[in-house]
Amino acid sequence: MTIDTGKLRSHEHDNWFVKIPIILFRLYPHLEGFTVETAGFYGYLRSWCQNKPSHRLYGKTWLNQREIEAQAGLSPYKIRQHTAILCRYDLLNVTKSDRIPNKLIYEPLEPLTYAEFYEKYEIEEMTK
Repeated sequence: MTIDTGKLRSHEHDNWFVKIPIILFRLYPHLEGFTVETAGFYGYLRSWCQNKPSHRLYGKTWLNQREIEAQAGLSPYKIRQHTAILCRYDLLNVTKSDRIPNKLIYEPLEPLTYAEFYEKYEIEEMTK
């Protein structure tokens, strides 16, 4: 089975749609703490990623928490909770800005393939 990993592409070429790999909705919610809302938060972060390959922050987003709260309608607690879960399952790197104090830089990472997921989490492969 070929998995579309949804590599980041320029918004100019995809009419402002962000691809979110389907594995985030089908398998990751089987993991402790991961919900469909967490997958949506992952997609939200990806939608704000820098899409210019020559930019030093390509593939990263640097919204502040107040912007995320206002746009996504999530409380600070939920933002921290989803961020921690995405980091726990290697779907997100979070670093501090070296230029602006208290500014976080989010880097959404590619999810595992189906085979990698089943192997890593020792979950039996589900029939379709």
